[in-house]
Amino acid sequence: MISDTVEKFLPIPIDDTILAAAHRLKRLGLPWSPQVGCFVWDREAVISAPSPFPKRVYFILSMRRFTDIFGSQGKMQQQLVWVPTWHQAVQLCSRLGVTDADADRCSDGRGFTWGEDGILQLYGRIARQLESSTTHVPVGIRTERSSDEKRWIGRVMEVEVGSLARLPQAVQRRVQSVYEEVGMAYLGWRRIQEERPADWIPPETTLDAQLLSDLGHFYSDYQHVIRLMKVLRERVRLIQSIDASTAPDAYQHLIEELLVSNHPDSGSGRILAHLMDSG
Repeated sequence: MISDTVEKFLPIPIDDTILAAAHRLKRLGLPWSPQVGCFVWDREAVISAPSPFPKRVYFILSMRRFTDIFGSQGKMQQQLVWVPTWHQAVQLCSRLGVTDADADRCSDGRGFTWGEDGILQLYGRIARQLESSTTHVPVGIRTERSSDEKRWIGRVMEVEVGSLARLPQAVQRRVQSVYEEVGMAYLGWRRIQEERPADWIPPETTLDAQLLSDLGHFYSDYQHVIRLMKVLRERVRLIQSIDASTAPDAYQHLIEELLVSNHPDSGSGRILAHLMDSG
């Protein structure tokens, strides 16, 4: 089960040596812009909520949640320490132009061991490159959804709720917005699980129920949107089952409730549950 895997095997090694090496990279001026998919060390104990990971290490699944806590991305950069994963460290080697005799191994990952030793080797090469360079090479951070990610989320929506083409544009935008937020979190965690690069797209075209449960369990800020997505999914199916020409009032009522629903436990969520139970 996914939950068992997460509990027994951490996505990255987390101990004082790793965190000290990551902090050294920060002091050396490693460029970093906070983004979904990064592990961070809350060295200054700013975050009050507990983390599922040891030593105050957190995983960014929701930028909004972190900017609510820190006030801005700039504050996040100042107060958090980025702890690159093995794959992120390999990418950093390439982007920072590591040129020593092991540069070829660093760029494609050959010859490096996994686990703590492998991470420390990569961190060490990045640190030496930063120390030897007077001009740090900016590391581009992608903040927008790629076309591949948008297409994958679109395929997931089509499998899970069917075509939205006959529904009002406002409904399409509402459902798509929620699916995109959940989908990006799902992609981020799947990439960590599979140790894949930031542009990897999983083969499945449905959202795994156990993984969604894990996301909601680990990060309370995602419980709301995941539960809301499930409510909207059921509501869309209910709307699609109604003939608007023969039951226009019921059809319009459900459309309006979908557009104003912001919480699965709100009045609109309870109305949906009642309608589903009645059916």
